[in-house]
Amino acid sequence: MRISKHWFSCLLLALITFGAQAYSPLLQLVLADKRVVNLDEAALAALPQTEFKTQTPWTTGTHSYRGPTLASVLAAQGVEHASLIEASALNGYQQQLDLSLFEQVPLALVRYQDDKPLTRRNKGPLWLLMPFSAYPELDVPTIHSGMVWQVIRIEVIK
Repeated sequence: MRISKHWFSCLLLALITFGAQAYSPLLQLVLADKRVVNLDEAALAALPQTEFKTQTPWTTGTHSYRGPTLASVLAAQGVEHASLIEASALNGYQQQLDLSLFEQVPLALVRYQDDKPLTRRNKGPLWLLMPFSAYPELDVPTIHSGMVWQVIRIEVIK
């Protein structure tokens, strides 16, 4: 059986494209030792999920949010005591967060709002968020600046 170069090229392109779609990282995690871990949808979904309802300064009304806590994402990589991270968004926005402010708060990398996956148009693919309604004392501008949406990268600084 003889396979034409064109057919082979099309097959190869299809396999490469399928492979790229099969593993599309949502989050790049840079650990303190500079090791880089790419986490896709399945890896994040396999972690324990937290769910909460809250109002935010950026949305209208109360919505439910679901995703893994930042602590569980870090713990899955062996990071038990991070104290400072830097979150980076698709648009280049970066914010450092002192994690000691969130020791008693479920700071989450939410993937779903009202059971629908977040998209780039509505703050996705991931949004670093906390339940403001349950912690009104943290509903202040200094904390708001750390609630990065369209998160694509988190670096553990210390």
